[in-house]
Parts: sequence; structure tokens; C-alpha cells
Amino acid sequence: MSRFPPRLWWHLLALAGYAVLVAAAFWLGFALGRTDATTIAAAVRAPDASAVTAEAALKFQEEITALRQEGVVLERTRQIALETNRSLQDQLKQVQGERLALIKEVSYLKRLIQGGGRGAVRVADLRLTRGDGEGLVRYAFTLTQLSPGFGESRGEVRFLVTGTQQGQERAFDLEQLPHADPRRLTMRFEHFQRFQGEFSLPAGLVPAMVALTLVPEGDQLAETSESFSWILNDQ
Repeated sequence: MSRFPPRLWWHLLALAGYAVLVAAAFWLGFALGRTDATTIAAAVRAPDASAVTAEAALKFQEEITALRQEGVVLERTRQIALETNRSLQDQLKQVQGERLALIKEVSYLKRLIQGGGRGAVRVADLRLTRGDGEGLVRYAFTLTQLSPGFGESRGEVRFLVTGTQQGQERAFDLEQLPHADPRRLTMRFEHFQRFQGEFSLPAGLVPAMVALTLVPEGDQLAETSESFSWILNDQ
């Protein structure tokens, strides 16, 4: 036989049932609240995440564009540097070639002078520039005596422009060149003499070289000839 009266049993059962109902209500409320909070948080975070992703993508695109532009600039700079270096190397080779040619020529002239007791004259710093009139070309150069103490150098300087005209090789001296002034060049000096003048090119002539031949008076001065590439300067 039970030690508790039947009425007490009923009270205990009622309390237990009430406790179960309360626990179930709390659990259901917690579950619903958690679900709503997660849903709300996700709904709140979703627009922020999309905005951040779009901003990051735009920033990366701008960086990629900037890097591409920088790459183009660097590549162009590299090409310019290579072209400049190549041009300088070509100019250096040309200058070295001219220097060696002058050394050989001076050496030959000195041997000629020492062997025959004759003087020799060479051309220095020939320069061609555009003249004041249309189509005019000005020239200037200096003659120097290679043998110190030789005395007075006398003779004629033949000025010749060579090139192509209608596909043929042609040569014109000062007497044949249009508007040439002076028409003849006479040298008479002891140490050096400066020459200058002007002329026009014949129609259709594409100039290539200027040749200067020094024709001396008598036998004491050696005849020499020098050629120069046609390079027309602005001033």
C-alpha cells in the first residue's frame, strides 16, 4: 500500500505536467527566436556583403587598368631607350670610322711630305647650312697647312657636288651650280684660310657628297682631295 494519500498523488502529477508544459513553451520560444534572429541577421548582412564585394571588384579593376597603363608606358620607354642606344652606337661607329680615315690620311700626307720635301693642305670642318633665299645652300670650311714653316700655299680649290639626277650619277662644280657665289675659290695663305659661299642645287639633283680638291701652284705643294657626306644643317 502507498505511503501517500491519493489526493497528494494527483497534486504531484498536476505539478509535473505543468512543469513539462512550461519547459516545452520555453524551448519552442527559444527555437523560434533563434530562427528569427538568424534570418534577420542574414537579411541585414546580405546587402552589406554584396556592397563590399562590388566595391572590391571595382577597386581591383581600377588597379588592373592602372597596371596595364604603367606597363604600356614602361614598354614604350624601353623601346625609346633601345632606339636611342642603337642610334648612339651607329653615330659612334661613324665617328670612329671618320677618325680612322683621317688618321690614315694625315699619316699618308706626312710621309709624302717627309719623303718629297713637299707641303700639304687639308680641309677642316666643312659645314653646309640652309641659305637665306629659297633653295640656297651656304658652305664654309677652312684649309690648314700640315707642314709648319712651309711658307705660302697657293692654288685653286675645286668644289664639287655629286649625287643622282634622273637615276644617273652626276657631278657639278661651282661654275655649273646655279646661283653660285663665288664661282671660283683661290687659296693663298701660310697657316690657314677660311672659305665661305653659297649656291643652289640643279633641278632634280639628289645630293650625296661634297668633294674638295686642292690643286696647288708649282711642285712644292702636294695635290690632295677630300670627300664629305651631304649633311645639311638648319643653322
